[in-house]
Amino acid sequence: MGLKHLKAILFAFFIFLPQVVSAVGWQWMTPQRAYNLVKEGSGLWLVDVRSEAAFEEGHIEGAVHIPAGVLATRRLPKGKIFVLVDDGLGLRKGREAADFLLKNGQEKIYLLDGGMAAWQGEGYPMAGKSVGRAFGSVMPDELKWAQENRIPLKIFDLRDADERKQGEVPQALALEGAALPERLQKAKGLLTPQKKGLAGKLDKPATIVLVFPTGVDPRPLLEQSFRDIPGDVRYLEGGYAAWGARPEKRISTTQGGCPTCPGAVVGGGPK
Repeated sequence: MGLKHLKAILFAFFIFLPQVVSAVGWQWMTPQRAYNLVKEGSGLWLVDVRSEAAFEEGHIEGAVHIPAGVLATRRLPKGKIFVLVDDGLGLRKGREAADFLLKNGQEKIYLLDGGMAAWQGEGYPMAGKSVGRAFGSVMPDELKWAQENRIPLKIFDLRDADERKQGEVPQALALEGAALPERLQKAKGLLTPQKKGLAGKLDKPATIVLVFPTGVDPRPLLEQSFRDIPGDVRYLEGGYAAWGARPEKRISTTQGGCPTCPGAVVGGGPK
């Protein structure tokens, strides 16, 4: 290969390199890496994109609060490393905020891997009204979005056999047991880490979502039974009743395919 040919290849490489790099998009950053960079005084920005209420309740010490909905109104400095912090199921707001920042000229965009739950799990500094562990809820539309986007999930149905006849939450594992405490104990056993060493660390962590029976307040039960279970543990807000009441679930088969036509049968029941 001649020198002239080599120079042409290198010229093409450097011309197209920025496009290749920008196509990578945002990346993940572990809590350990983010914490170490902050300690080193690297100038990294931890940007909390959650709501004001969530931020005030508890946030990473030193984090800057810029809700996802107002990012468009803020002028952020160029060339900084931004690590976005979220705690929603699948970190949906954080993902959307990262995409927005990239489209608007920012280059060093990261999303805190595992979100707030992972940061707290490492015992790193927190601030706010409540800095202890919190068991969050999941709205039905959030769960549906997470399933459609292949977010790692483990869903456990804690209802008894009679209540499960109302319908099922897709991908949920029904736990058998004579009473709720027994089913809770089974769920806890399934969530207790079994693998040790490197094999356990390499497992992709999944968010745990529990479907409680109707009329049960999940929070005290989670506080009592799952305080020592690591990871992101949540409960389905409103239980199966809320899942079955989603707008798309109320659109069912009708005679003649017209829900407003005379004689139409509406409400085929949740599945």
